[in-house]
Amino acid sequence: MTDYGEYVLPSERSTSYINFFERKEVSSMIENSGKVFISFVVMVLAFAGVLYIRAFFTRRAIFKVIEIFYQHNALGISGAKTLHELGLERRDFFQRMTKPRDYKQYALQILVKRGIILENEDGKVYLAEERLDQDLRKKKNDVFSH
Repeated sequence: MTDYGEYVLPSERSTSYINFFERKEVSSMIENSGKVFISFVVMVLAFAGVLYIRAFFTRRAIFKVIEIFYQHNALGISGAKTLHELGLERRDFFQRMTKPRDYKQYALQILVKRGIILENEDGKVYLAEERLDQDLRKKKNDVFSH
């Protein structure tokens, strides 16, 4: 062996020395990739959970809005009411910042887009009962049967 200070030429290194560090590096890479994969799975599950929760609250709010229309007898054009009379007016900025999120406004928009809630020329809204889907009718009957 030629003495070159502390440096050892690659041809002079022992194979067991190289294999030890290569194995350690590979196992470190495997551990890191496992952590990355688990982190990715957790993030995907968290995102899916957020979407599920939002859909759950929106669906619940749709039934609450329909229930409000039934309670105020805002069925058909003759029973049309303002959003203020129904208690569905949009909150102001301060109320939105200090109170929990209210999904009823979003549910109201969905029902208007589906043509279930209609607006007359006076700006009053009413529920077009004949346009309710079968699943919404079933849930509505369950709510009012108690």
